[in-house]
Amino acid sequence: MSKITLTRLAELRIGDRLISHGGRAYRTPLRVTDELGPIEFGSPVIGVRVESPNPSSGIEWVLYPSQMDGRQMEVERY
Repeated sequence: MSKITLTRLAELRIGDRLISHGGRAYRTPLRVTDELGPIEFGSPVIGVRVESPNPSSGIEWVLYPSQMDGRQMEVERY
């Protein structure tokens, strides 16, 4: 496993673990489940799906380029 720093969601791969974003660490690392692409079939909206840190909540987590790109993301990659 290696730690890398990325600045674009398009660089994330399935299985990557997002450790921090913009200098703020996540309590529970976010594991990428789907790479950058449409959030639903046929949707013009694109995002990266990650595993919810609280699976029992039933809330899906999607990261959007407009919120994340350009800021440093520390990632663990296998």
